[in-house]
Amino acid sequence: MAFSQDMLETMVAWCRDSLELAQERREARTRFFGDDDPTPIKHGPGAEEVSSQERRYLGYFMFHWRLASGETPSELCAKRLYQGSTQAEVLAAVLGARFVFAVVQNVSGRDISLAVEDEQFRLRHARWAATLRRHDAVAAYLVPVRHGLSLLGPGWVNLPFTLGPGARSNLSEMQVDPIAIERMLQGRSAAPDEPERSAPPVDQTLETAVARMTAWATEHGHPNLVMPITEWEALVLKHLTNLESIAFHRELFPRARDFSSEEEVQELVGLASNIWNNTPQPDRGGRTANQMIGLADEPNR
Repeated sequence: MAFSQDMLETMVAWCRDSLELAQERREARTRFFGDDDPTPIKHGPGAEEVSSQERRYLGYFMFHWRLASGETPSELCAKRLYQGSTQAEVLAAVLGARFVFAVVQNVSGRDISLAVEDEQFRLRHARWAATLRRHDAVAAYLVPVRHGLSLLGPGWVNLPFTLGPGARSNLSEMQVDPIAIERMLQGRSAAPDEPERSAPPVDQTLETAVARMTAWATEHGHPNLVMPITEWEALVLKHLTNLESIAFHRELFPRARDFSSEEEVQELVGLASNIWNNTPQPDRGGRTANQMIGLADEPNR
């Protein structure tokens, strides 16, 4: 019996529900979500969705967490659920599982091709493929099976930016662990010794927010992000009915040139959110998101 995506999902359910692993799940959850970290959480668009968080945690628990025996939960699960040659095949696959920060090289139907520099990863997953575009940045667990194919582990992450040629040629040096990705999605530092990032800007008007973006884009060499206020306003309103700003962010990243660092990516996210939050919303009486949550003065009526 060839190891399949359905079999992997059966293993996900066992690792999630097994009473044998109840204590380990509690400990892993505390570590993964940083429950003992007092730093406030401010999830990026889409990252706060509960089922998505649970899947990300399960991926970490299955493939990264070590039991007292030294095994991962996925290895123990393979021994509990399968026998003989099937067990050997499943064990070989989960032992080879990797968490990768990769670029989408190509998407065709349900077929996905990812790359970490010269390493290629092929998989078939219709649901995930429908959300991807060429050069998108992603993070995912890949479980190697046969003929160069991989299965998709739980908790894949579509990051709200694309990767330019410079970043794509240095992806091996940019590999991070799943907790670092989770801290980024939480708006926390990736590690205790990481330099503290400056707080994202919170302006009072759209004019000020656009001026701040213009100055930053000019300084960092992103001329396609230098746009008049009317164009920024139209771009926000185009995506306003999505209720989340992720589609807005996804449209901005192809306009930028190659990023020099992760910090530059985070700066652009903050500047773009600042514009989004200062754009008057017609269906809310012209109020901005900042005004609705009390971060800016109400408009004159």
